[in-house]
Amino acid sequence: MHPPHADSLQWILEVDTKDIAYIVGLFEAYDGLAVVRTLDPARGHIELMIAPDFEEDVAGVVDALSKEIPVQILSQ
Repeated sequence: MHPPHADSLQWILEVDTKDIAYIVGLFEAYDGLAVVRTLDPARGHIELMIAPDFEEDVAGVVDALSKEIPVQILSQ
């Protein structure tokens, strides 16, 4: 049996809770780049599930996003 999300990379981010919907919408606009899942809405913890081929692209989006809103990468 495979571990969960064996075919993707997981990044855990901490963001302001008011920005979660914005981030979800942003990644939905980049169709297929990453799927966003809210892990703990009270703490602003979200998970990005990334296809391995798109890790560099997601890093670029997260970097640009961090210049606009507070984003902390908790794990990659």
